[in-house]
Amino acid sequence: MGKVVRMVARILTDRCTGCALCVYVCPTIAISLRPRRDDEPGPGRKVAELIDASCYNAQNCLEMCPDEAIVMERLSEPFTVGTDPAAADPDRVKDLCRSAGIGSKQLICMCAEVTGAELAASILLGAATPEAVSLATGARTGCTELCHQPILALLAAAGHGDAPHNPPRGLQWYGLAGKAIDILDGRGEVPLDVLASYSGYRLESDLRVIQGDFSEWAGEEPE
Repeated sequence: MGKVVRMVARILTDRCTGCALCVYVCPTIAISLRPRRDDEPGPGRKVAELIDASCYNAQNCLEMCPDEAIVMERLSEPFTVGTDPAAADPDRVKDLCRSAGIGSKQLICMCAEVTGAELAASILLGAATPEAVSLATGARTGCTELCHQPILALLAAAGHGDAPHNPPRGLQWYGLAGKAIDILDGRGEVPLDVLASYSGYRLESDLRVIQGDFSEWAGEEPE
């Protein structure tokens, strides 16, 4: 569906100390540091600089700035970002989603209303890092948290599991967390040794749910 960007960040250079926290948390790499000019009053030898077209109103920078040197300004002309799944081969989109254990119609980024198919299509069309996926789809620019793992899983399934940290000393997470589908064997079943090792868990039941079978849960009261 895509995200409508109605606000972008503005750097208050007279307050900016050049601490770089905003650079470290921006999901679209929209902020960098540059030397402060002689005609720019303010603390610090460096100052943050924004690439307007890459700012998707994530507001991580606003929340992290310790000096209140960032404000959000409403755009007179909002713009929409997104990737049309139809722009990529539909079979490859489904295959990539399946490989990552993600439904193609599943809403992955609730903030920007981006589906698995949109994310997969952006990767197939050339997005090879989390930041590039965000720029292409608008995903990961709301809460910047809930959709991060599915994006990493899709990138890994497409052969981009070694995406460099950007920036190198940034504060964003690039590691994949374990999930239920990872324990399945080549036949799509839970290995017996895993069942024995984790007998206290309902792994076979979880597997049936992953496969879409909710029959055993019908009418059951939640624990």
